Amino acid sequence: MAKIIAKCPAGKISGKEKAGINYFYGIPYAKPLTIKSQWSPPEKIKKEIAIDALMPGFSAPQTAHQKSFFHDSSLPEESVNCLTLNIASKNLKSKMPVMIWIHGGAYITGSANSAMYDLFSLPEREIVLVTINYRLGPFGFLRLNDVTDGKISSTGNEGLMDQKFAIEWVKRNIEGFGGDSDNITLFGESAGAWSVSLQSSIHSDGNLFSKAICQSGGMNAYVDRNRANAWGGLFLQKADEFGISVDALQRCSANQITSIAKNIKPMMIAEKKWLSPEIGFAPVADGTFLPLNPLENFIGSPIKLIVGTNSDEYRLWSEFEPYFLNLTEEQFTKRLKKMFHQDRISKIQEHYLDQNLENDKYKNALSNIMTDWTFGMHALELLENHKHQSFGYLFSEASPLFAGRLGAYHASELPYLFGSWQKKPFKRICSKNASTTSEILQVLWTQFAKRGLPSYESIVLKPFAENQSIACINSSLELQKHNKIKKLTLLHESKINY
Repeated sequence: MAKIIAKCPAGKISGKEKAGINYFYGIPYAKPLTIKSQWSPPEKIKKEIAIDALMPGFSAPQTAHQKSFFHDSSLPEESVNCLTLNIASKNLKSKMPVMIWIHGGAYITGSANSAMYDLFSLPEREIVLVTINYRLGPFGFLRLNDVTDGKISSTGNEGLMDQKFAIEWVKRNIEGFGGDSDNITLFGESAGAWSVSLQSSIHSDGNLFSKAICQSGGMNAYVDRNRANAWGGLFLQKADEFGISVDALQRCSANQITSIAKNIKPMMIAEKKWLSPEIGFAPVADGTFLPLNPLENFIGSPIKLIVGTNSDEYRLWSEFEPYFLNLTEEQFTKRLKKMFHQDRISKIQEHYLDQNLENDKYKNALSNIMTDWTFGMHALELLENHKHQSFGYLFSEASPLFAGRLGAYHASELPYLFGSWQKKPFKRICSKNASTTSEILQVLWTQFAKRGLPSYESIVLKPFAENQSIACINSSLELQKHNKIKKLTLLHESKINY
């Protein structure tokens, strides 16, 4: 393993070379955060740095309520001082397309240092890969400015500000790592996809990056000021129950703050309504940093998009939660009444219950509705509003986990995309066709990054505007007309807007 040095405007950064790939871990892209600055916007490092970037930086403090089978015990220690990024490049003297990964985790958990996001495989395809950390939960997405009368000035958009800062750092410095600063693609999954889409609205002129890939996420996962303030007020209420005043909050450790955060859930501000999105910590459409209407602000943008979902997204939850596993017809109908207008429910039931669902038909029907309601209809909304510049996909490679019960669940495409399917523990969750599926995904994504046109062998994807076709991806690739437009439109037109 040889030591190598990258020189860039930020300074002199030492990394390591292994098997033909140059790695740089834990590069700071902003000033270190402390207890005093943990709720403040990121600040630029003014002096040139000279560092050994040989170890991953801290993970952002996590606010997960419970561990899933995706839990990564190998993650570095948590700290609010987490504003770092990783870079992998095959050739520091080249000028390759750049792909910046924004991890998911519902805005409350996750890390650029996850073993799932393997840094070796994608750079083999002649791109420079960057993975970034950003503040999560109460540090990244909690608006306290209004409810504390400015004592704590957080806007709720600090996590997005971190991401923007990291992208700008890459734009300024990536040529020192063999990257083309004029050819940058953002990509992300779940909250990472929500982040990618919102960054696309903030930078709709396309000058900071020209392409974006949204995996299982649209441009909907943000809240307005009223809801952000209700959430901030609830946070203060819980802090008070912990015996922590507003003044004391400004001196609290990350562990104390995440302990408060773990004791609040979106239903606590729902007032018996169905919240959309179903999250508490979220970006805030304040009209200052994030546009009041991100989708409207994005219309007409030159940024090219790939947008899509997995076929069985919600099975990641519906196959484990007791509510779903014992769902009755009465509960099924009651849930629909919370989400949709009364006069549309029978039509929705007709569309989702006429399938061959066999046993557990209400569980399966509601899981399919939630897949479409949470992910599908927002992906379609982006495709239809950006149809001349967007390409759609559906990932449907079923996992062998639990005898195939999970299908192509939420995030199941990630080991294929990053090549981590070859390693433990990811090999067991991927199909026997993992090598082919991985190649298809990697080639499509990297061809898009290189040329703005996703293709694999002789198949070239068409903009959604041409014939409403999408790429159906599993262990093969086929272009098909989007066959769920009517169902997704029905859900979108039927939903109750609170």
